[in-house]
Formats: sequence, structure tokens, C-alpha cells
Amino acid sequence: MSRIGASALSVVLAGILALAAHTGVMLLVAAVVVVVQVMLASAPAPADSRGRAVPTPRFAVALTAGVVSTVVAVRPSVLLGADGSRAGNEGLVTNGVLAGVLPGVAAGLFVALLSQMLRKDGRRELVVSTGYATSLAMFAALVSSWVGAARAAAGQDVVTISCVALGAALLVWPLPIDRYVSAALAVTVGSGAGAVAALVVDGLPTWFFGVAVGAGIALFGVLGQVLGRAWAQGRSHVTSAGWGFPAAMAIALAGPIAYLGGQLVTASF
Repeated sequence: MSRIGASALSVVLAGILALAAHTGVMLLVAAVVVVVQVMLASAPAPADSRGRAVPTPRFAVALTAGVVSTVVAVRPSVLLGADGSRAGNEGLVTNGVLAGVLPGVAAGLFVALLSQMLRKDGRRELVVSTGYATSLAMFAALVSSWVGAARAAAGQDVVTISCVALGAALLVWPLPIDRYVSAALAVTVGSGAGAVAALVVDGLPTWFFGVAVGAGIALFGVLGQVLGRAWAQGRSHVTSAGWGFPAAMAIALAGPIAYLGGQLVTASF
């Protein structure tokens, strides 16, 4: 997928995510998050030094991690223990949590190890294969950060500002100029778009919030695009970076910044 195509798809996903957050229905936000996680799970296999695909259990690993982390983000109460046991503080939080990431990665790692045990091809490149699968699990789990951002105080505004900043930055990123210049321009545009969005929304987030969060969202969105395309670099048979994978990576890496912004607004509320 070209840079233009991947960036355009990220913009579309960000727009759908903002619309889902505006409904106030967390299940809709979670549904969009799961779609992004499926796109991550569909990543191409990594390549060895010869450009050959390394057999890697990817789809089940990433999807397991993503679903587990999303369930915890939507329903933090699942972290509570049985009756009579001492409850974790995260299970009582109602303004968005990031606590599902580690359980999600742990579940994904378990599936990855189980899949490696069931391999019957000699387990070539075992360490590389497991490492890539675990990385995918982490990226998929990070997407659930958007649910935490949407559950924060003024979560709808936070997600809207974040998505506007991300979309604006990724519209600039594919420009046919030097990559460092386009990246710097994307961060600048994302920061400005975040400030404008905050003024238009006219809610709890201030224009300064829009500048700060917009810059962070733009930076990590661009990094997601770069990392997504680099994932398949060096492959001798597959020239594409996977269907939608760079686009999904931009959403995944921008998620924790949106979550952090939501928590800052919640703390000042």
C-alpha cells in the first residue's frame, strides 16, 4: 500500500472513531477498535536476512491481545476479584483505564507460545517469530487506549480533537518532499489542527491542550506509518506492507497519547 493510500485509510479510520465516540456508546467505539486490531492481526509475516517470510503465528495472537485489552477498557469491573476478595483500584475506575494492555499482551504471549509448540515445520527462526508475534500483540493491545480516552471526562471532545489532529497530520505526511521535512510539517499541522479543533469544540479542553496533544498525536501517527511500512521491508516476494497495516499502526501508536490527554482533562475537571 502506498503512503497516500495508508494515510488516507488512517484518516478515514480516525473519522469513524470520532463519530463513534460522539454517540457516547462505548460498544461502538470498541467495535471500531476491534476493526483496527483485525487490520493489525492481518500483518504480513516478518522476513529473514534472505527476504524469506518467517512462519509467525500472528492473527490469533494479535486478536487475542486486542480483544482482551478492549474488554477490560470497556468493562474495568472485570478486574475485580470474587466476592470477599480485595478489589483492584482499576476495577472501580469509570473515567477510562489503560489497565487492559498488560493482560492483553499476556494473553497474546500465551497464544504465541502455544502456537509455537504446535508448529511442525522445525520451528525455524523461533526467537524472531515469537518476538514479532509478541510485538503485534502489544500494538493490538494499545489500540484499546482509544476506549479509555473516550471514557474520560469530556471524552468525546478529547477523541474529536485527537482524531482531527491525526487526520490533518497524515494528510500532509505523504507530500512528495523530504521525509524529515514532511514529518516536521505534519507535526506542526497536527498541532495547529488540534488547537483549532479545541476552539471549535469549545469544551473542557483548551487550545493549549489541542496544541500539546495534537503535536503528540501527529508525531506518533507518523511513526506508526513509518513503522508499518518498515515491517515488511526486505521481503523478496511481498512488496506490500499488508492490507491496511500502516494505517492501523498509526491509530495504534496515537491511542496512548489520546488516552493521556483524556486523563489530563479528567485530572483538571
